[in-house]
Amino acid sequence: MHPLLELFIDFTEKQGITTDSFIVGGAVRDILLGKELKDIDIAVKGDAIDIAKRFAHEIDGSFVLLDKDFGIARVVKDNRFIDICLMRGNTIYNDLADRDITINAMAIPLLKFRSQESEVRSQIIDPFNGKNDLFNRIIKMVSEENLIKDPLRILRIYRFATALNFSIEEDTLSAAERLAPLITSVAVERIAEELRYIVRLGNSYKTMKALIDNRILANIFPDVRINSLKLYKTTEEILSNLSDSLQLSAFSLRPLIKYFETEYRYICLKLSTLFPDPDSAKQSAIRLKMSRKEVEFIHKITLKRAKILDSYKEIQGMADETKTIGLLKEFRDDVYPLIILAIAQEPSIIDFCKEVISFYDNVFKARAALLPIITGDDLIREFNIKPSPAFKEILAAIEDMVLEGRINTKEDAIKAVSGMIKKG
Repeated sequence: MHPLLELFIDFTEKQGITTDSFIVGGAVRDILLGKELKDIDIAVKGDAIDIAKRFAHEIDGSFVLLDKDFGIARVVKDNRFIDICLMRGNTIYNDLADRDITINAMAIPLLKFRSQESEVRSQIIDPFNGKNDLFNRIIKMVSEENLIKDPLRILRIYRFATALNFSIEEDTLSAAERLAPLITSVAVERIAEELRYIVRLGNSYKTMKALIDNRILANIFPDVRINSLKLYKTTEEILSNLSDSLQLSAFSLRPLIKYFETEYRYICLKLSTLFPDPDSAKQSAIRLKMSRKEVEFIHKITLKRAKILDSYKEIQGMADETKTIGLLKEFRDDVYPLIILAIAQEPSIIDFCKEVISFYDNVFKARAALLPIITGDDLIREFNIKPSPAFKEILAAIEDMVLEGRINTKEDAIKAVSGMIKKG
């Protein structure tokens, strides 16, 4: 059993609240599918936030308030967590009737959870036949009224269909399309988070296409067009199989894989492909109140996404170290997503892109690691000159010489500066 869940059951027994506590949502699905329990949601009667605080104190864990209005809190200990939420309505049946889709509208009494697995399964409360929909791989709304009460659930329908690779039931699909304009009433932060859930999945293309086809995404991103999806699709395919797509060895792939371990880069690269120009990309990200680093990344990548391909055309596919250094000076690690976009736009340039990556990882990074090879203080000390605007020009010239491989020691840099001063 999940160790934190075991501790919570002990806690509720001491507090006398086990009878009014239920495991709900994804954990019930995982039990039915025979998966390991990871994300556990527990609905309780009474003050869920107070119960979570007391439980965190009892086990020396951490309390995290997730939503004050809806009474949701998280308790964390030893890199594991459970979420405790206020039961909606007076009974668990009222609670389940207020949920989004049938496979999320099931519960298990906490009182029964220590029973044998077969007995636990027999205790599942399932008023909307979520169990059947789970095994038939169908996403079905609990009610249209629930979508109207919280239109974000329209996006959640598509998110769960993508994550589980399920089909959306016809009436549910029709309601989602018809009610799509209501999504503009949802807090943009919640919309952004739901989009992140969808886009971080490796098989999100069909879902994004459905969101565009059904005019749902148009209510979030008015500038997105169906023809934007070709680049989204190929970019996702490359990201989902970097080894085969880029034809790089495992060793050569390591820096690129490490780059995308910073998750917002993976998500924002895919999102950036949806926009026709950098301004619409930036304004859309701002409108969704995405973080500053997300906004800047989306804007930069959209602004520069043709740069690698343009450079390739300019030099007619021939290796040119000077041009390559110019690109790498401008982009540094962001050359990785730009390479992916270049190949997504024109697969035939893969050999050129591999050369750029190889040069960056094996040559350019080693040179860049030498910087700063000299500083303004060195100029003052070695040449007895006063700080001036010329300092910036001198240091920039030295940086260029290092990155171009013309100098690699401080002594060489000082000699180069001496030559500049004599000429000046």
